[in-house]
Amino acid sequence: MESFFWQVNDDYIKSLNMLSKKLRFAQVDPLLNASKALKDIKQELERLRKKALSKVSAYVIGIFSSMRKPGTNIQILQQNLLQKYRHLVLFLKEHGIEKYNDVCAAYVDKMNKVLSEDFRVYLEALESLKLDIGVSTDVIGYDANVVDLIPRGREQLRNHRFMFSLGERSNILKEIDQPGLVPCISEANSLKYPYEVIFRSLQKLLMDTASSEYIFIKAFFRDESMFYRVFEGPVAVIDENMKLTLANSHDAICLMLMICITKKHQLVMSNRRLPCLDTYLDKALIYLWPRFKTVFDMYIQSLYQCDAKMLWVDGTHPHHIVRCYMEFTASLIQLNAECGDGQEAGEEAKELRRYFEEKLESNLVSFVDELLMEYFGDLIKFVKNHISEDLISYTECPNIADVEPVVKNFAVKWRTALELMHNEVVTCCSNFVSGMAILKAAMAQLLNDYNRLSECVKMIPGGSSLNRNLVSITSISYEIRKYSRTL
Repeated sequence: MESFFWQVNDDYIKSLNMLSKKLRFAQVDPLLNASKALKDIKQELERLRKKALSKVSAYVIGIFSSMRKPGTNIQILQQNLLQKYRHLVLFLKEHGIEKYNDVCAAYVDKMNKVLSEDFRVYLEALESLKLDIGVSTDVIGYDANVVDLIPRGREQLRNHRFMFSLGERSNILKEIDQPGLVPCISEANSLKYPYEVIFRSLQKLLMDTASSEYIFIKAFFRDESMFYRVFEGPVAVIDENMKLTLANSHDAICLMLMICITKKHQLVMSNRRLPCLDTYLDKALIYLWPRFKTVFDMYIQSLYQCDAKMLWVDGTHPHHIVRCYMEFTASLIQLNAECGDGQEAGEEAKELRRYFEEKLESNLVSFVDELLMEYFGDLIKFVKNHISEDLISYTECPNIADVEPVVKNFAVKWRTALELMHNEVVTCCSNFVSGMAILKAAMAQLLNDYNRLSECVKMIPGGSSLNRNLVSITSISYEIRKYSRTL
């Protein structure tokens, strides 16, 4: 048997298992303990036990040491090599608890350092990708001790528009379990992200790493408590970064998104049936909620401190204080409707959101109707009064005299009217998404109505005489696409 101790391989593991059975048998059978036969071999068994313990512990610790080599894929090493030798650790645990504790301590020490450094490097790389939104100097009001909700001047408002408007930032909640950012790729493409994107990527890496590590430790060492010692370092690195980041964050939308992300990540870990990050995720919310409420109170206080008359800029746009207030309110309503936890509006938020969505839809339709009537009134009236949607029946049978002025007037002014209509939408709609929705709806309706007019001309006796005045649908579509891209 002794020859097998020179190399740790499958034969060695089989011999080790045989030795383990003999040691176990000798320990538990009282008759055997009293026998002369055991006394004759007990010294040899003890020698083999000590030598096996020494060799196994040295071998396993050697594998752990290789984890610190640059470029080592720890998870592959765990799955393909260490799991193969889990019986070695079980031998230590059963027959040499001191050696087992030494091996556990070595693993905890090395993995703690490796993972702490990995997260520190990843965090440093992510920092270079951060898009600053709402830093303190952007929101200072007239009193240096009061953080003002409204940046001074429209230029600042445009540069920091993400501070109050949720917009496409909400997409992060639909990508909650997607792969995280790869910093080198983002840097190569000169990409910058709001902090909630960086936060989600960091927590995604933490969840995946912790899940893999927890499952490995549970199977290899059969001691779940080791996981928490391994992750003391990585969690400390992340905590330190979060405290520093939150202390300098004045972006309430980002903070609420981070709260929503954390709550969704709690659900992800629950679905994985892994409790290993429960404490961390709870603590993250304990950090986030107070900071959000502090920044939220700053925003509210700034409204009391703000003198609207001093900030007034005459024009057709909504006042920028009203716009920021409404966008911020709408953002919080949407986020609370999606993932509120009772600390703010719950079911009321969903009802309020539905109410305003319905209002927006009805007003959008009305605005489109008025817009088309203003710039293409004769076309809209003619189609409405004479032609059905199915292009078959007529509400009032037209003739060539009725349709001719409509066709000729459109041919002369349609390009100018499109430009004027586009400009009015740009002037009236500060919100890009709403403006695009209005413009697309108006132009789609215009295209549909003009198509109905063209079909009507073909059916009217003598209508062919107006063919040279008809504008092709292709030409109108081409012009519409230009404006759709430039709002």
